[in-house]
Amino acid sequence: MVYCNLDCESFLDPETGRVRVRPLKDHHLHNMVIECSRSIRDQFPVGTKFYCVEAKICKKPDGREYLRAKDQMIYVKQK
Repeated sequence: MVYCNLDCESFLDPETGRVRVRPLKDHHLHNMVIECSRSIRDQFPVGTKFYCVEAKICKKPDGREYLRAKDQMIYVKQK
């Protein structure tokens, strides 16, 4: 399944200790992380709001389900 125009935010993942991105709390996919460019995540502080144009649900054989951003791109949300 593909999701379009997701509002999301960066956060510190307690499981890995790494900065991750997830859909905002009001979205039903909030418990999933969004796989995206690490360089974009690292440019901005934790809590930065982003949007993802398109993402699809994926699952690695030995891991949890996650969302993969199209072309691994997310964009900073302007205030």
